[in-house]
Amino acid sequence: MERWASLLERDPHRLTGLLRPSWAAGDVTGLNGRSRGDVKSFFQLSNAELARIASGSWRVPLRPAWQVAARIRNVADPRPEKLLLVGVMVLIAGGVGAAQWLG
Repeated sequence: MERWASLLERDPHRLTGLLRPSWAAGDVTGLNGRSRGDVKSFFQLSNAELARIASGSWRVPLRPAWQVAARIRNVADPRPEKLLLVGVMVLIAGGVGAAQWLG
């Protein structure tokens, strides 16, 4: 997955169509085809992981390659994404707690 993300980042502003056969852009050695099924099988992705990479593609079918690469990296190593989520949740909980304490 790291190689896939790196290949997309070579041309970070190129638009990648997530619903088209070219959505898995890049020459990833060993990838037999570019369908969602081929990508899912090759990278051993679950339905949820594949959805995280291609989510929202029916609303916005073209995305910059850098954004798709970031999604791929988040699936490959979700720790930074989880830390961000935890940070946001702590801020919200702190804000609610402060509002209740002041109210």
